[in-house]
Amino acid sequence: MKSFDIVILGGGPAGLTAALYAVRSGRKTVVIESLMAGGALNLTPEVDNFPGFDLIEGHELAGKMRKQAEQAGAEFIFDTVKSVDFDKRTVVCDGETVLYKSLIIAMGAGPKKLGVPGEERFFGKGVHTCVLCDGVFYRGKDVVVVGGGNTAVEEAIQLSSIAKSVTIINSLDKFTAHAYLVDRLKGVNVFHGQNVVEILGKEKLTGVKTALQAFPCDGVFVAVGRVPNTELFRGKLELSQKGLIVVDGKMQTSVPNVFAAGDVIQKDVRQIITACADGAVAATFASESVKN
Repeated sequence: MKSFDIVILGGGPAGLTAALYAVRSGRKTVVIESLMAGGALNLTPEVDNFPGFDLIEGHELAGKMRKQAEQAGAEFIFDTVKSVDFDKRTVVCDGETVLYKSLIIAMGAGPKKLGVPGEERFFGKGVHTCVLCDGVFYRGKDVVVVGGGNTAVEEAIQLSSIAKSVTIINSLDKFTAHAYLVDRLKGVNVFHGQNVVEILGKEKLTGVKTALQAFPCDGVFVAVGRVPNTELFRGKLELSQKGLIVVDGKMQTSVPNVFAAGDVIQKDVRQIITACADGAVAATFASESVKN
């Protein structure tokens, strides 16, 4: 069993920044990440609002963050967290168990689903949540993007250079995406004020249905928000009604020596830069809470 001063759950921008600040405070630090360092940032094609870079691909920025944390002395374990025991201060993964003195939860959020008939049946077989991952399979085909926020518009823009046709179905009366992104929409069909009520198909996906009409298509990309990865902590930490971890100004949770940062916490602004800021604050006070 390995022991660390600070264990960070999640290797996205919040977790990687926390790792950098923790090791620079002289704490033995490990980041536990289930997939790859950078988290969802790796799925962002272009980042143009991160200070210091006019334009940088998401995976490149993620790689720079990881390299900086590693060079500073942070360790990495690529494994899936199964449970956390706050009393024993242990994190149990598939492959091993680690001990911590202070814990930082930075596990991010996953795509929210529509919860309509046909979605689960065709998930991965016509229904997707990542254009960067699956958009290539729809070259020359008709696709629908569900949502009206930044992610939905970004995915529609990407698909417009791949697919034969792209249709956005937005449940709200207008986009919530940034205006500069909406201005980049070219040749995309847009339908506001319609809720998808069913994914259509028998042997394969054939379209989507709203209360007003049906939209024939070969694939559907769902981008209706994200759900925080906090299920492990339900009943153990104070969570908001939306399942977000409640923290104070020091990123301290309701449990001593347990901090949280990034998209798992209750806050108003969710950007890469604010996740980094959360991570820096969490690591600063987590480091102070470690008793030598």
